Amino acid sequence: MRMRRSLPFAALLPLLLAGCDRGGPTSNQSSVMTPEEADNALNEALSVPDEGGGAGANEGALIPPAPGEPGGLPDDRAPLDEAAARIPTSVEASGMIVERWGLALSEGRYDDAARLWRRGSASKAADAADWRRYSEIHVLVGRPEAGGTQTARVPVQIYGRARADGRPFNLIGAMTLARNPDGQKGEAGQLPWLIADAGFQPRGTVRVTPPGEAAAAVRTVPAAYRGRWAGSAAACAREGDDMRLQVTADSLVFYESEGHVTRVDSLPGDRLRVTASYSGEGESWTRTSTLALSGGGDVLTLDGARRVRCRT
Repeated sequence: MRMRRSLPFAALLPLLLAGCDRGGPTSNQSSVMTPEEADNALNEALSVPDEGGGAGANEGALIPPAPGEPGGLPDDRAPLDEAAARIPTSVEASGMIVERWGLALSEGRYDDAARLWRRGSASKAADAADWRRYSEIHVLVGRPEAGGTQTARVPVQIYGRARADGRPFNLIGAMTLARNPDGQKGEAGQLPWLIADAGFQPRGTVRVTPPGEAAAAVRTVPAAYRGRWAGSAAACAREGDDMRLQVTADSLVFYESEGHVTRVDSLPGDRLRVTASYSGEGESWTRTSTLALSGGGDVLTLDGARRVRCRT
C-alpha cells in the first residue's frame, strides 16, 4: 500500500486538516461526525460490508472509487514535497506509517499493524479482530498535512471484501498520527510517527469485474504512456533528478525504486489505474497508481504529481 504521490520509494494510497487527535470524514464529505459517530460508522461498516457484491463477488477484481469520486480520495494534483518526504520526522513522511499499517493488514500481519499504534490509543481501526473478517484489504494513502506541532492528518481510503461472502466494502476518512518521542533521532528501526486515532465512514461503491474479465486483465502499459519523464524539461538533462520516471510496457522505474506492472485498468477521462509490485531501498510493496496524459501526450500526471516528457 503506498501513497498517491511520486515519491520513488512509495506512493499509493488521498486527505484532511485538523488540530485535534480524533479522526473524521474527509473534506469532500458532506458532514462532520463526532468521535462516537465515527466509531459507530466504522463498526457498522466492518460488520456489514457496503452493498455492491454478494456471493461469488470474490471471483472478480475490485475497482474502488477513483480520486474525486464519491468515496474516493481527493483529486489532489499538487506534487508532494519529495525532498521533505525523505526526512522521516517530517509531516510529509508521516504517511509512511499508514502505508506500513495498510501493507500489514493486506498481508494478514494484524499484530504488526497494531504495533504501529500509539500505546493506549483506542479505535475500531486498531482492532485486529475486526480486520480478520476480511479476505482482501487495500489501503490508499493521501497527502499528509500538519494537524498541529505534534500531529499530522493523513487521508485514507480502505476497500476490500468480506471473508464470509465476498461482498466489497469502501471506507473513506483520515488517520491522526502523533510524533513518537522515542523515534526522533532518525536511527534505523525507529518509528518517528505513531497512529493515534482514526475515523472512517462507508461511502462509495466498489465495482467488481466479471470473472472472465478479471482473468483477462491487461498487464501492459499503452504505448502513449511509455517513455522518460521528469519534473521539467530542464530536469530531463539532470542525472540526479529525483522526479525522473521511466515507463515501459511492463514497468515503472523511479529514481530509487522499480515497479513490475501486474495489472492495468482503463478509467474514464483517458486515465489508467496501474498496479505494480515495487522494490527499492531494501523494501518491497504493492502500489496502485492513477496515470493521466494531457498536453498532447507530453504531460503525465501520476498520483497527482505532474511530469513532462523528455525528448532528449
